[in-house]
Amino acid sequence: MTAHHAAPHDAAPNDPTRTDRQVTVRFAATTGGSGPLTRDQDNMIRCVRRDAPEQINKESVWPVPPGATLAAGLEALRALVERHESLRTSFPPGFGPDGFPDSQVVHGSGRFAVTVVEAGGLDDRELDALAAESGRADVAVPVELTAVPRIRFTLLADGPELLRLVAVVCHAGADAAATDLLIQDWYALAAGKELPPVTAPTPIQIAAAERGRRAAAR
Repeated sequence: MTAHHAAPHDAAPNDPTRTDRQVTVRFAATTGGSGPLTRDQDNMIRCVRRDAPEQINKESVWPVPPGATLAAGLEALRALVERHESLRTSFPPGFGPDGFPDSQVVHGSGRFAVTVVEAGGLDDRELDALAAESGRADVAVPVELTAVPRIRFTLLADGPELLRLVAVVCHAGADAAATDLLIQDWYALAAGKELPPVTAPTPIQIAAAERGRRAAAR
């Protein structure tokens, strides 16, 4: 993982003393490609384009393993994005008059930004309140269909110590069941565990199977 640190900037309007920074995480997976949309992707994209971000995005605070470091947390996020193709999938504009996407692209490599908030000196109650506030503020910001991943991460840290992880998930990136799986994988990775290979069908494989069934039914 290669991390680049941007200059700190004011983060919370109601807390002018708090600063955060952006860390760029680079990923390089072994798979990539492109293909048509699945039916579920088509439906979710229509919702994303039609509804307000607050109706599409969902915030949550993910558990952090005891003793986890900030470096381990960033490394786990890199590994999580490399592990799951759905997190590396973008939807470029289509050629129709409204630009509605007609394909999905799985990126083999790329980068994404993680917000790191220095939260040393806060007790557990204050950390929980800060994490909840960060999630609520981030929910109102649209998640671009052309960007990866369609999850935004904010890490609360005390120097090298990781304290909290706040995630805002766009429904076009993961539904509730998929998010639960991502949380489990994240926790294991952040704890230094190795995970077995993913065996579930990829979005591109699902789209190909759907097209095959439609062709067979004609």
